[in-house]
Amino acid sequence: MVIITSPPSCLRKPRPKFYRLKKGTELLRIFRPDEFNTDALTFRFWGPLHRFDHHLGECSCVGVAQENNNTCGLWTEEILIPEKHFAAPACYKPLERKAWKDPERGIYYAAPAPLLSSCLVEVFGDTGCIEITDHQIAMITCTSRLKLLDVRGSGAMRAGANEATLAKTDKRGMSQAWSRYFYEQKEIYPDIQGIIYHNAHNGEEAIAIYESAKDLLTCLPESIYSLKHELFRGAILKAADENNLEVERYW
Repeated sequence: MVIITSPPSCLRKPRPKFYRLKKGTELLRIFRPDEFNTDALTFRFWGPLHRFDHHLGECSCVGVAQENNNTCGLWTEEILIPEKHFAAPACYKPLERKAWKDPERGIYYAAPAPLLSSCLVEVFGDTGCIEITDHQIAMITCTSRLKLLDVRGSGAMRAGANEATLAKTDKRGMSQAWSRYFYEQKEIYPDIQGIIYHNAHNGEEAIAIYESAKDLLTCLPESIYSLKHELFRGAILKAADENNLEVERYW
């Protein structure tokens, strides 16, 4: 049985593996233009919500005056926590933190082109049905080289964790704690701008990009399509068949 472990690693010294996206690398992203005016290049500064969100979030220690496994561990019995506040940096307990607006930490999820199936299973995999409404698909281009922490395969153990902890666990607080650790421990993981990993649904590559690379992505207006466009119908049906997903008929 693989042990799900929280950061920092007490078993081994990290020897991180890095992967660089070259200038001109193309990525795919599925998104929905919603009431938050999300577009092809929008980073989400609200969280944590998903696997590698590194937002601080709301501290769960409100009103708690002792240290235990349900608190961030930065408080003593002499300290009373009077009100809601951001969790402190350098706290890596795998707590389920409430999402907050975090103006300093934004996240962006995509997949290497042409892995449309990776995008599809990440968006629709939990429901088992590809039900397209106002979803858009965008082709994103890197305007500069991006340095990513590579946690695919043995890369997860080299980073100090394991793949079960980072990409397979359903405990979002755990993988989010590791993402905060990677992001904050700059001496161990210098200058990383995101993480490349195997998604939990079908093991294909996926990428989480931190806000430090926000200005290093571009998308031309003609590179944004409705996901219902007939251009993608064959690829969607193929991905659905290969990944045991149903497709809500939209044509």
